[in-house]
Amino acid sequence: MSRFAQLGRFWALAGLTAGAGLPLSQDALAEETAIEEILVTAQKREEALTDVPLSIQVADGEFLDRNNVKNLRELVNFVPGAATGEAFGSDQTRIQLRGIPQIAGDPTIGYYLGDTPFYFPSMLWAPVVRTSGLERIEIVKGPQSTLYGGGAMGGVLRIIPKKPNLQEFEASVNLGYMDYGSEGDDGWSVDASFSLPLIEDKLAARVSFAEEEGPAWIDVQPHAINFATFTFDPSGPLVEDVGGTDITDLRVQVLATPTDNLTLEFMYAGNESQTAPTGFLLIDSDDISADSDPNYTSDDTEYDLYSTTITYEFENFSVTSTFSHLEFSEDWRSGLISDFGLPIYVFYDPETFSNETRITSHFDGRFNFVAGVYYVDSERSQIIELESIGFVGTADAESEQKSVFGELTYELVEDELSLLIGGRWFEDDREFVETQTFGAFGFALPSFDETFDNVNPRVNLSWTPDDDSLYYINVAKGFRSGLFNGVSSCNTIMPTTPVLADLRNACLNTPTIDPDELWSYEIGTKLTLAGGTLLVDASIYYQDWTDVQGAARAGSVSTSAQLGDADGFGVDLGLVWAPESVPGLNVSLAASYIDVEMSKLDPIVAAGFGAFYGEGDGIPGTPDFSGALSINYGWQISGNIAGDLTASLNHKSDHIASMGSTRDAEERTYLNMRFGLLIGENWGVSIFGDNLTNEDATQFIQAGPFYQASIKTIEAPRLLGVEISYDL
Repeated sequence: MSRFAQLGRFWALAGLTAGAGLPLSQDALAEETAIEEILVTAQKREEALTDVPLSIQVADGEFLDRNNVKNLRELVNFVPGAATGEAFGSDQTRIQLRGIPQIAGDPTIGYYLGDTPFYFPSMLWAPVVRTSGLERIEIVKGPQSTLYGGGAMGGVLRIIPKKPNLQEFEASVNLGYMDYGSEGDDGWSVDASFSLPLIEDKLAARVSFAEEEGPAWIDVQPHAINFATFTFDPSGPLVEDVGGTDITDLRVQVLATPTDNLTLEFMYAGNESQTAPTGFLLIDSDDISADSDPNYTSDDTEYDLYSTTITYEFENFSVTSTFSHLEFSEDWRSGLISDFGLPIYVFYDPETFSNETRITSHFDGRFNFVAGVYYVDSERSQIIELESIGFVGTADAESEQKSVFGELTYELVEDELSLLIGGRWFEDDREFVETQTFGAFGFALPSFDETFDNVNPRVNLSWTPDDDSLYYINVAKGFRSGLFNGVSSCNTIMPTTPVLADLRNACLNTPTIDPDELWSYEIGTKLTLAGGTLLVDASIYYQDWTDVQGAARAGSVSTSAQLGDADGFGVDLGLVWAPESVPGLNVSLAASYIDVEMSKLDPIVAAGFGAFYGEGDGIPGTPDFSGALSINYGWQISGNIAGDLTASLNHKSDHIASMGSTRDAEERTYLNMRFGLLIGENWGVSIFGDNLTNEDATQFIQAGPFYQASIKTIEAPRLLGVEISYDL
């Protein structure tokens, strides 16, 4: 194995793994510095990370433990070029990569649990997943529509659970205590994963369980409508430390190998999440949330995901077929509507069935391929209820998708120069139906149906002149289906000004929002320097995004809109240093700069929001600079005690938060630290601190002439905690 391949695992966001992986001698510590490589399956085949000619970051399970990353929202802080946008709480995290945010429509990132897509029409947020029992998380940047379909135009985030162990029993238990100090109350967490071989080498099962009762820290000031002034004014005493976040996560996996060629995998993944106050929405103050009733404000999500994967290995290729069924529900309640102060109830109830069947070759020669078919049948039901005025609205959406995809790789020069050509044909039949009821009166509204189709190509040229260097050029296209503006949402725009009247009319006159497309052109390299102690991973790219789908907001109302076109450049840079002179030390630095701007605005959007947002402005929700510095040092304290210290500094620059807002999301810097002891071979204890500088920057904000008050999401205060772990 080359030194470059040995260091490959270091570009897994932070380098060496920790926790149970700490060696118990200085000699072992020196060997651990650079002997493992990390394997990924982002291209539907198992490869060394350093051999993949794409921009990929990977967080393995031990990195997640070392940096106290318990969910995807926390992981984003360690991924340059990524950011959370309009993230109303832990169960509504919207993630963007390379300046392609999730504002409206289908996701701009393909989310996967193993080989199973987590998807339904107009899904705005990432799945809630605890990191217990995970093998790794792969973050693939840039359009991945060839292998992952529509909605993967900004990249793919793949959550890979640990497989059941067919030979040995495994157990891992982690107990945690968390405290916000004087700014909130305390919380606790349990994370456990057990693997049991039922029939040695033939059948095994793994159960991973996590539960967290997160500390509450939001103070809620009850408000009520003042009919004398028609304003939303304080009413009643302040209620401190409301709610918090409660999460229960369960995964059950079964692995069977009845023959040497046949593998059967079953997975159930279920999650329940409750967040209060509703998405940490704040009005007018940095530490007080305004709502009509603190007991009413909440957001409850739940999903059940079932998947079965069948793989059969032939001599020169394998056939894999994955069947999945997803059931999802969200119960969102709030008294906070910035215009009216009316209690509102929103309920989602989508279901998705999917199947992907693919053939993956593993020839010994210069030629290899991946090819397959993909089918999705998904439906989503939505209910909006305003109890105080007797209004109930329903909106049902259906999507049936079919696609055929393939990628061919040919070594133009054996073991040195490779050309990949791929493509995906995609078709999506969509329907949208809605009704409204006021008291005893109900009526149907216009329905819509449309077929969206596209062809998405990819071309990749990679050059490996020696074992320590890789260069690549990647050109790819991303695509998302169109969507529909319901008449009910258009009618909620009150035409009290000419701008709002134009926005309302545009909404009613353009019920179908066209698909958007993204072309990406990227040049990248992965190098080993300084005698194999320094790894460099760098890329520069240009993106051309046409017919951008977004949201035009007026007060509390958000309608889908075609914003216009955007383009620009970006740079990703990663450095990992593992000096041989200091065994156990590694330092990683990753940074990203994004200069993607709106090159053209839709005329209606320009007329309505031109005073606050125009051509040349950045994409909402996208910081132009982000960086992450991580330092880890592991050492032997005594014969059976090893120590591990990790410190990380993460930064996001200020940026436009939402179209039409007169204020930006603020820059923010997080300092996190963790110190752990491994006692013997099994026990561990650690103390940690997140946001040690007590950063209180605003992450998201809506503020401006269309709002009576600011709506914003702020950073959680300093969190301190302790964990005790046992690994077998």
